[in-house]
Amino acid sequence: MSEIENPKALFESTCSTNSESFALQNLGDMMAPEFSENCIIVVDPGMRIHDRAYAIIDYQDELYFRQFININNKPLLRCLNNTYKDIELIDDYNVKGCVVQQKQRKQTALHYYHLDEKNKQMVFSEKGRAKK
Repeated sequence: MSEIENPKALFESTCSTNSESFALQNLGDMMAPEFSENCIIVVDPGMRIHDRAYAIIDYQDELYFRQFININNKPLLRCLNNTYKDIELIDDYNVKGCVVQQKQRKQTALHYYHLDEKNKQMVFSEKGRAKK
């Protein structure tokens, strides 16, 4: 796994100063199998956090890419790879954005929010799908 000397400082100087979507590279296997190591994720800082959303969250001075879960009004961060433990959010946290898309080398981009044709609302899917 690649090591970045100060990933939070790098993120703060390049991503958090803009309200537009940005791309990050997923390092590690914590979000496997849905997100492979080194895939590119597209994060929308304007997307509101919701239960089961994939998100970038600043918690206790660390940045996390995890699934946001709300159980009985208790928020936690969950890895999709169940060999890692959940992180209960007991202190303040800051949502940097929700993952709306991923791209793996030589594969079709996967999207996690799609327009429901019937009610014209965006709906979330835990399994990414290619756009029609």
